[in-house]
Amino acid sequence: MTEEVQPKSKSRLTIGLVAGAIVLLGSAAFAARVYLRPKPSPFLTEGFDFNMLRKPEIDWRGPDLGTRVDLARLESREGKTLAGIVDNRPIMIVALSPECPMCSIANDELLHLRDELANRNVKYYMSFFTAPTPDADTFKYADGLNLGVPSFIWNKTSGPPPEPIFKMTTPSHLLVRSDGTVIRVWPGSYADKSVRDRMARQILSETSVVMDTLDVLSRNEPR
Repeated sequence: MTEEVQPKSKSRLTIGLVAGAIVLLGSAAFAARVYLRPKPSPFLTEGFDFNMLRKPEIDWRGPDLGTRVDLARLESREGKTLAGIVDNRPIMIVALSPECPMCSIANDELLHLRDELANRNVKYYMSFFTAPTPDADTFKYADGLNLGVPSFIWNKTSGPPPEPIFKMTTPSHLLVRSDGTVIRVWPGSYADKSVRDRMARQILSETSVVMDTLDVLSRNEPR
């Protein structure tokens, strides 16, 4: 009897050790997935991480934060400069190009941003930094987008815009101070509407954070 029971006990012991090892390995794998997964950006509140489009190795990511855009070089159809019409609040510039298919596809996104930014007291302007077409054709293209906001073209007589802006993809959005200092950049759009909607919500969310912060700092500045 003893000789028959002992092998069975060893077998059960072996099975128990194997099962325990499987449980431990499963727990370790679960912990790795939970604790080692990439952490989202603190700005990532609406489901689209623009930081992945702003990596240094991406040529078309747009200018670095703190770069100065010469708003006096952006001129309207009437010859007015963007620098001459802005007030002391930051503005949103959408960089476009007549030869950019995505600029037309993303028209719904631009309209939505225009309306929502107006509710946040942030003015919205179209800008063409690298338009290859004659100015009259570029302004005609801007009119066809039906955004109902002023449009400006970079005056090339003194040279092209800075290289990061020259290479920047279109459409791109730049939140800049009234002196042209870049506060935030959101490059590109997307063919799928659901993704465009997420991108728009992300832009609005981040803009609200930035504007609220600047308003608080402004109120607390020494008089």
